[in-house]
Amino acid sequence: MFKKRKTPCSFNQTVYEEEKDSFNCQGSINVYHCIQNERNRSGEICIQSVWVQPNYCPEYNTGANTLDTVPCNVSTGSCPDVLFQSNEVYKYPVCLNKTFTDNKRVSSESSEKILPLPWILVGVGVLILGLFIVGCAVHRIRRKIKNSEEPFYKSAAFHEGVNFIENGGQLVCLIGQWGSGKTSTAAQVYESVTKAPPIIIRNPLEFSVGNQPVIFDDAIVKDMTDIEKDQLKVKIKKLYENMSNSGKAAFIIVTLDENMKHVHDFVKSFVPNTDGTKFINLLDSLTTGDRTQILHSQFGKFGKKGDFSKVEKLALKGNDYSLGYPEICALFSRCEAFQDVGPTIFCNLPLNHLKSYLKDMHISEDCEKSKKFLMLVYMSLNQMEINVGNPNKGLFEILRSCSCGTNKNPNNSKTTKTESSETKKKESDSDKNLCCGTKPKKKEKDNITTLLSNEFVVKKDTSTYRLQHDVIKRMALIVFGTHHFDKLLEFSKQEDLKGWIKMEEFFSNPLENLNDNKPVLVVNKEQWENFQAKFKKPK
Repeated sequence: MFKKRKTPCSFNQTVYEEEKDSFNCQGSINVYHCIQNERNRSGEICIQSVWVQPNYCPEYNTGANTLDTVPCNVSTGSCPDVLFQSNEVYKYPVCLNKTFTDNKRVSSESSEKILPLPWILVGVGVLILGLFIVGCAVHRIRRKIKNSEEPFYKSAAFHEGVNFIENGGQLVCLIGQWGSGKTSTAAQVYESVTKAPPIIIRNPLEFSVGNQPVIFDDAIVKDMTDIEKDQLKVKIKKLYENMSNSGKAAFIIVTLDENMKHVHDFVKSFVPNTDGTKFINLLDSLTTGDRTQILHSQFGKFGKKGDFSKVEKLALKGNDYSLGYPEICALFSRCEAFQDVGPTIFCNLPLNHLKSYLKDMHISEDCEKSKKFLMLVYMSLNQMEINVGNPNKGLFEILRSCSCGTNKNPNNSKTTKTESSETKKKESDSDKNLCCGTKPKKKEKDNITTLLSNEFVVKKDTSTYRLQHDVIKRMALIVFGTHHFDKLLEFSKQEDLKGWIKMEEFFSNPLENLNDNKPVLVVNKEQWENFQAKFKKPK
């Protein structure tokens, strides 16, 4: 409960620690805060801390009983310029007293005894040295964050997972929809606890037992047999024994889609004690402060329009019905076309706008734009990656598969044969520049790199690039299959198409057109039969 104070919160750490001890917060999750609420009234409360991005202040939301982050609206230059946790707000007086200026101090906190000059000089020297060390550390952290492809944010689910494991928890299960940040949150929790890169398991049947914690990332699938489940439970039991004997933290993290409730009991059976298991729903645990922080981290790194205040409504009013909020923020921040649409409109129909954008790329008469789309298709069918130093033959087959400006008729089973001689010549020259030797020359690498869409592709290492998210893979293949279903079948493997190709229904609901696109490819009866015939699926 928020206990109002008659005096402002202290800016002095010693006084702050005394008041913290006096308030006596119980537990490790809800920690002491002396903070202002939305009416600028100071008060104390035990509540879970949140990360606060630069130039923002934490604020207690009385109605929601949670912490928000709000812009630091002063021009004195005293706003926080680093990432900090909300319970350290005493370090930033401007967040505790909006009338505070650099020339003022609280008289009750400055009435300490005057020390002799030598002690003052020693104290100043130690302070300068400490500030120098802290400054170097902060600079390294900020530079690392800035240079990283992944925006930096820590959500309430992250803190809940870390605290649970550090207090003896054995299994954390992160639940969320497509694009909700399950994998990234799991990796952040893992790295925070172990201080080591995460070990991610995506195929439980090929899981080799070691002595390190692991992440089962969407590895618990619906069609696992009882025998496979029993084999996995035996392996996990052995893993816990090995981790305990090694003296390291013994835990695993599991990520599940929100429609996998039927496997919750199976996941719980991994550990004998139910108290050692925690299920965290990423949507339910997403606070307003989290939403603002996620959007700020994405838009601050990738947004080219610049003014965050004009897009902040995405954090407050957008819905997450068809796609998870973190991925909505990533797509919106990376693509200027989505920013032109506007934050609220894009957030309500993200898959619709993404599909339309990819379709425009595909049917464009600009050959470079069209080939950029085909590059996305190639990466989608190549485990979402491309090695520009060693591309395989499939890239050039896909690049040659469709001619520029001939993709406007959906569901073409045969590519248009009539092309202008000028278009043919351009494509022939392009293919010559993209020859597929095992070690392409620098010019050939550069030519391949120019076909990468920066808004949808991230750099993995010096020569490998990866699609930013699985949603791009799915929607690119849906657009490609809509126009060239026969070629989609030709180039793809069964696992590429599993679960998202459906046969059209005789009767359809007209109201469905008002909702966001479903991530499925609807085909006619003939195409459905061809699909079944290739992969030998029963009717």
